[in-house]
Amino acid sequence: MLPRFITAFLRSSGETGVVLMEHEGAQRVVLIDRDALREISDPPRADETRLQQHVGTICEIAACKIRLEPQSAFSRIRVSKDDIAAWKASHDTRH
Repeated sequence: MLPRFITAFLRSSGETGVVLMEHEGAQRVVLIDRDALREISDPPRADETRLQQHVGTICEIAACKIRLEPQSAFSRIRVSKDDIAAWKASHDTRH
């Protein structure tokens, strides 16, 4: 069963985005830091709008981490600037 998106929001501090996903009956918390939000958007901006615009990409990265990294159902998943850069590189269609 694939992880399923539930909701996403930016913490009131504005420093971290939170995405809630469900996998195998457990809710998983995905944290995306400010630098990662800047990396994912063009022009770089870390706000609620950018988080919502790119929630699909964030969920795709998180789903890969959930499936590939055996972790406790209660452990948090972190999406970093490096994760975003790796995702962009793997989806680059320019030659």
